[in-house]
Amino acid sequence: QDEALEHARMALLDRFRTQPRQKHPDPAVRLAFVQEIPLDERDLLAELARDDGDVRVRRAAVAKLMDPSALVNVARHDADEGVRSQAVGMLRDIALEAFEGSGEPESQAAIDALASLSDLKTLGGIAKTAPEPTARRALSRISDVRVLGSIARHAQHESVRLAAFEAVRDHGEILHIALNSEFKDTAVAAVERLSTRDDLEQVATRGRNRSGAKRAR
Repeated sequence: QDEALEHARMALLDRFRTQPRQKHPDPAVRLAFVQEIPLDERDLLAELARDDGDVRVRRAAVAKLMDPSALVNVARHDADEGVRSQAVGMLRDIALEAFEGSGEPESQAAIDALASLSDLKTLGGIAKTAPEPTARRALSRISDVRVLGSIARHAQHESVRLAAFEAVRDHGEILHIALNSEFKDTAVAAVERLSTRDDLEQVATRGRNRSGAKRAR
């Protein structure tokens, strides 16, 4: 009996020794393993981000995962809200080319991924604050009139503001831009598309931008 127990113990130890670290029963071992995985091991990181049973391991894998298609899968399906949010955050950072070695193709893939998630908040934020080429890529995936109006009012780059404004056809949103744009270009452009006295008086008396209010008067 003692011999049988020893044999079973050794068999168990052998199984643990030969078992891949990503399959180790101890989450702490798997977590430490994730920290050692090179960034170019995308398939392995994607497997851990998708399938590991421990939320800490999945989150650590997502934080190193540079594959937009795998990140979309996590953002859609992970059971933990924090992991899903981290996947969206990684997509945003890839879109912004925040990582060494990432460029326009990766940025475009991440923007397309965010669009497939219908994450207008993140896309709108990129359009407002990113360098101009990236901002325009994000803008090209947005059709929601309120998000376009917000970009027209607040985006850092004039070309992005004006492109967003040109896509707005809703009268209420045009008036909102005329009243609240931080910038002369879109404020004045919006005033030019108003035609009723009531609208123009509102902008003349309450318009946030001086040039827009002056043009309304």
